[in-house]
Amino acid sequence: MSLKLVERPEGYFEIEPRPTPDELAAYYRDKYFGATDGRTPYAHGYTAEELEHKLLQPAETEQVWGRAPGRLLEVGVGEGFTLDYFLKRGWQAKGLDFTDDGVREFHPHLAEHLMLGDAFALLDEEIAKSEVYDLVICNNVLEHVIDPMGLLQRLRAIVAPGGLLRVAVPNDGSWLQDQIVKRELADPEFWLAAPDHLNYFNTDTLPRALAANGWEVVEHLGEFPIDIFLLNPDTGYMRDRSKGRNCHFTRVAFEMGLWRERSLDAVIEFRRGCARAGVGRNQTAYARPV
Repeated sequence: MSLKLVERPEGYFEIEPRPTPDELAAYYRDKYFGATDGRTPYAHGYTAEELEHKLLQPAETEQVWGRAPGRLLEVGVGEGFTLDYFLKRGWQAKGLDFTDDGVREFHPHLAEHLMLGDAFALLDEEIAKSEVYDLVICNNVLEHVIDPMGLLQRLRAIVAPGGLLRVAVPNDGSWLQDQIVKRELADPEFWLAAPDHLNYFNTDTLPRALAANGWEVVEHLGEFPIDIFLLNPDTGYMRDRSKGRNCHFTRVAFEMGLWRERSLDAVIEFRRGCARAGVGRNQTAYARPV
């Protein structure tokens, strides 16, 4: 079946035709979570610096929050590094995810703080119980779901007055990616990743999508633009996948060096500049309900 990108009224792009909820659930269940060979996306090791780098995101979030701990909900817990970070800092925190594979691999003690199942159904249950949270974290989930605007609307319903949402998505369809294609260093729309990614946002369209659903962006950050390596044929990991690992380690080394040698504020300032310039492989918007 031929897939195509369709622009939505909110400005972002999505893949059509859309899978049904049952088809998408089966895809993740069979291909990723609990595969028959016993391997999962988490069945690999990390270097010591990679593990330290995983704490940069929650440290950044805590810095942007800038207030005392409160109630936190993480939508899409993954391996559990973020949830574990905030629990250790005195937050009343819990999370939800489709699977506990990642948590069991890295943070099995988080099981009691985890709700398993369909994110939309679990959020609807929280809304029905009038649960609200001071900080809601939704990292790299929005690009995967069939109804991303419905997810943003549900998240708005559970953020407390004065609360904050952190939403992170890939920065796809960026001017940098266009340049890479124009210079014939990667195939057109090389950043498409269907059916894993159904929705595509760049640094212009993510704030518009949030605004259309009752959010005001108060901070916008772009992570290290690893795709800059695609401008150099010697580091072009789309043409030669074996080059990707060292590019990844360069990204980790740069951000960790900036954090250690300068400060967390310096990392945030760098990421703020990336978002303003429209670059960063991943982008993060901090938003409050309006």
